[in-house]
Amino acid sequence: MFISYLRIAWRNLWKQKVFAAVNMTGMSIAICAALLLSLTAYHEWSYDNFQENKEHVYQLYRKDNTSKGVRINKSFSEPLAGVLQKEVPGVKRVSRMGGGDMPVRYKDKNIYLDVEMVDADFLRMFSFPLQQGNKQTALGSLDQLVLTQNSAKALFNEENPVGKALEVKIGDNWKPFVVSAVADNIPDNSSITFEALTRFENVEDYSTIRDNWNVSSYPLMVEVAANVNAAAFDKSLIAIAHKYMADPITSLKTMGGIPDKDGELLRINTITLNDFHLSPYSTFGSGLRPFYPWMMVMLACLIIGIACINFINLSIARSFTRGGEIGLRKALGAMDRQLMMQFWSEAFLLCLVSLIVSLLLAAVLLPYYNATFRHQLSFHLFRNGWIVLGTAVGFFLVTLLAGGYPAWKIARVNLVQVLKGKLRLNRGSSVRNGLIVFQFMVAAMLISCTAVIWQQMNFIRATPLGYNTTQVISIPADNAPPQARAAFRNKLASEPSVQSITGSILNLGIGKDGSSGNWNRGFDYKGSHISTQCIVVDYDYAKTLDLKMVAGRDFSRQYGTDSSGVVINEQMARQLNEKDPLGAILNPSGQPYHVIGVVKDYHFESLHKKIEPLMIMMDAQSRMNYLFVKVNTSHPAAAMEHITAVWKEVNPLAKNDPGFLDENTDRLYRQEARFSKIFMSGAVLAIIISCMGLFAIAVLVMAQRRKEIGIRKVLGASVGSIVVLLSRDFLKLVLIAVLVAIPISWYLMQRWLNGFAFHVEIHWWLFAGVSLLAVVIALATTGLQTVRAALSNPANSLKID
Repeated sequence: MFISYLRIAWRNLWKQKVFAAVNMTGMSIAICAALLLSLTAYHEWSYDNFQENKEHVYQLYRKDNTSKGVRINKSFSEPLAGVLQKEVPGVKRVSRMGGGDMPVRYKDKNIYLDVEMVDADFLRMFSFPLQQGNKQTALGSLDQLVLTQNSAKALFNEENPVGKALEVKIGDNWKPFVVSAVADNIPDNSSITFEALTRFENVEDYSTIRDNWNVSSYPLMVEVAANVNAAAFDKSLIAIAHKYMADPITSLKTMGGIPDKDGELLRINTITLNDFHLSPYSTFGSGLRPFYPWMMVMLACLIIGIACINFINLSIARSFTRGGEIGLRKALGAMDRQLMMQFWSEAFLLCLVSLIVSLLLAAVLLPYYNATFRHQLSFHLFRNGWIVLGTAVGFFLVTLLAGGYPAWKIARVNLVQVLKGKLRLNRGSSVRNGLIVFQFMVAAMLISCTAVIWQQMNFIRATPLGYNTTQVISIPADNAPPQARAAFRNKLASEPSVQSITGSILNLGIGKDGSSGNWNRGFDYKGSHISTQCIVVDYDYAKTLDLKMVAGRDFSRQYGTDSSGVVINEQMARQLNEKDPLGAILNPSGQPYHVIGVVKDYHFESLHKKIEPLMIMMDAQSRMNYLFVKVNTSHPAAAMEHITAVWKEVNPLAKNDPGFLDENTDRLYRQEARFSKIFMSGAVLAIIISCMGLFAIAVLVMAQRRKEIGIRKVLGASVGSIVVLLSRDFLKLVLIAVLVAIPISWYLMQRWLNGFAFHVEIHWWLFAGVSLLAVVIALATTGLQTVRAALSNPANSLKID
């Protein structure tokens, strides 16, 4: 029976090619867009799903409740790892993690690899399968090195790497290692990535931090037993904090810290491995918030919903031409359920064709989608049975939504009317009006959200950061030897386009090496606990970055005591609470530093965060991981090319290219920019589809009011008055839709903006403009049909059918 319905449906659709083409085009585009958006959201949610222990592995972070709000620290002192294993019940394994790009050489081959230094339990905590070697012994000794498949091939080609000796340059020294295992390549949906692993004890400063509770440098991860839940583990960490972090707790209390609901000033909290990717508190987070994937899903649902409404409207409008067919079927004894099945089978067939077309369209567009939005999506995700089942269920629901209501509505029309070949569907239908309101509400909401997102992204790019981003080039030093850095400075000293050169242990923004970071320190000052960020820099740091000195001076080679001097920012000066902070003696690490200058606050972190206290120091023993070159030229691209060539000449192994600081700062918001771009593209598509739906509704309404318009014209109504009359009903519905959309848009965008410490304000005039634009869109969409109806010949409208 169902096959018979499909055959009849195919014949009917073939006869109505225009109707079928319009419906299929809208539905195909909508399904394709929704599919790509849903895959994007699923990919973000799929991170670390391959990890077998994902429910029982946590990253720790520290939450301090200060008098000015909550302060988060993602790093811990090194002795805490041993304490957790010994004193907290249920802790199975612990691992710290640190490292980065390092030169690795084997015979005459010398390349950079991301060498991460971890504890011996790392490979047993995480599900990174080994192709060769044994997880129990792969990191058993300090001279063992685990490579991934790709890094092993890059170093050894077709040789068996296990047992081979090679060297890794850690700091300024080459250390010998033996390859103990080869791991599979890291999945692209892994929060934790590496190209090589060795023991944590190999970090350069291990001897100074191993027993130091005052320095927090590296993230800490813990695996607990299966019978230990997160709440119980978090509770056990309270006692550890009280025992080993009594000094910071006392300082928080002295500084007027505000306890949380449980009375705690300092807590050690946990993030499950499931949440690493989307957590703002995880060292391994992507920078996205959990809101973004849900935003993609909501947009996909809106696009599909709009397409279904278009389908419904066009189906009902088309039913006016099928009155004779429906009347004949009813007269011959067709029951309502049979008519419903017939019309639903047409919707099913059209949706099935649309699904096939959308899959083909998605396959064609996927490479462009990935390139445009920097994704790594693939249809391999459909190997997951849940995705296939979800797609099938979603398709079935779409056919019910798109075809069910029209089929039910048409099947229940009055028999006398259908025998005359007429269908009189109530023009005051609450369902139809509801569809109009929904269409306009979606359009107004998407326009509002798009406008706010566009404003905020422009605000981010235009906000002065307090330092020079357009003339300063950032160069990752890539563990270059001191002689290479010295040669680089010497070669650029005579360049007329180079104004100054400096260095720092930390970059500004995110460089081309993908790194960013901060360094927090806490110490007591005159009975108060001071918490600040620190950076170690070279001479001419303020000069190169165009930082503004508000008091005192910058570091100078003319003063031999500047190695014990420190420059602070205005926030730090306020925290010291001194009338004149110059000359204040600070003791952040057992060595006294005197304040020689105060620099104007600048955004050394992203605009997501408020400007924190900062201490700028000099240390001859610290390696400058980044070099900054200020150029003064009208041809920055040429200057960049030349400086890059000079850098690679003195450091042939350089892995990462230099980049201007404005590029670095843009990378801080690349995730927001990427998802905002996707959202705005989807919003434009949804608005276009909404306009198609409004046009269909206009066709339906004008067809229903044809005789009314004819009578009014015969009685002397002008074209203008008829246009106003026909448009008035639409405008009422537009106002209702806008009134519903505005608070929803405001709430969603306010939540999004709250993720930025610095953001635009949502003004009333924005929503006034959106309301006006929604009215213009509605009138432009329905205006043609309204004018055509008003200009139509009343004789044609009033003649008896």
